[in-house]
Amino acid sequence: MRHVAVLLSALLVVSCGNDDDGGSAAPTGEPPGSPISADLSVPPGTVLLGGPFPYAAASDGPPAGTEALLLVDGDPVAAFADLVDQVRAAGLEPLTYHPDDDAEPAACQVADVTYPDATGERWPLGSDDVPDGDDPLALECETHAFGPDGYRLDLKLVVSERTDPYLSFVRVTEVQDSPSSPLPELEAQAPTPAGDSPVMPQPLPDDRPGPGDPIGAPFAPSGEDHRLLDGYELLAPPIMPTCATGGFVAVVRGSDVQRTGDAVSAWVEHLGTASFAEVPAVDSDVAATIDGVDTRRVVLSGAGGGTVTVTGAGDHVLLDRCND
Repeated sequence: MRHVAVLLSALLVVSCGNDDDGGSAAPTGEPPGSPISADLSVPPGTVLLGGPFPYAAASDGPPAGTEALLLVDGDPVAAFADLVDQVRAAGLEPLTYHPDDDAEPAACQVADVTYPDATGERWPLGSDDVPDGDDPLALECETHAFGPDGYRLDLKLVVSERTDPYLSFVRVTEVQDSPSSPLPELEAQAPTPAGDSPVMPQPLPDDRPGPGDPIGAPFAPSGEDHRLLDGYELLAPPIMPTCATGGFVAVVRGSDVQRTGDAVSAWVEHLGTASFAEVPAVDSDVAATIDGVDTRRVVLSGAGGGTVTVTGAGDHVLLDRCND
C-alpha cells in the first residue's frame, strides 16, 4: 500500500487581513513547494488552502486517503502541467477520459460555459476553434492515475473568467484501496498541457461570507440552507462538488482554539441538518493523529439525498456536500 505522508505541523500563514464583512482579503495556506502528499507538492501559481486533509481508514468503511484544495492565483496551465509532471515523476501514468479515437487526447479544455450548470461548448487547449470574442471563458483540466494496492489519484482544475460564481481551484484526491481500475477503451495517456492560457484567474473577492451568511450558493441543491458557523472563517469561495446534481466544497478555519473533533462535530450537525432535514446515522467516523496532527473524518448519507463528508485536520475543516 502506498504511504500517504503529509506535513501539517508547520502551517504557513501566507496572508491574513480581515475586511469589514468579517472575511479575509487573502486565504491562509501553504505556498508552492509545500507537500500535499508523499508524491505531490503545491505547484507554482497556487496556494494550498489551509493544508492537506489526510484521513485514516474506517473500520468496514471508506479507505484511507488525502484531500486537498488549492486556490489558483497564477498561470493555470503551468500549474496543472507541473502536477502532471509530478505524477509521472512518481512513476504513475496520468490518464484522461478519451472515448474519441479521432481526436488527440487533451488533459485541458477551454470552455464557453456558465456555472453551475456548466453546459456549452468545449475545445481542446490550443485548438484554433477557441473563440476570440469577449465572452468569458473557462479552463477545465483533469487527470487521474492508478498505482499498486488499489491506489487512485484524481486531479481537477477549473478556472473561470466569470466572477459570479467565483471559480479558481485545483482539487486533489488520493484514495488507498480504491475499487476503481483503468478503463483502456475509454482512457488515454494525458499529455502535459503547454502553451499560453486563454483564461486567467480572477482576483479573490474581498466580500466573502461572514458568520451566519449562506455558503452553499449557487452550487447547493435548492432548498438547502448552509451557513457559515460562528467562530469560523471561509478561506475562499465554495466550489463545485464532484457530483452532478448539486452540493459544494469549501475549507473553513476556526478562529478560536478548539479541538479538531469538536469542530467536525459542529459542522456534521449543521450540514447534516441542512442537507437531510435531520442528521442521519453516521456511516463512518474515524479519528487519528497523522504526522502529529489531529484528524477526524465523518461521512453521512441520506436515502436519495447524497452524502455529507466533513474532514478536520488541525485548525481547518474541509466541507463536502454531494447530492445524488
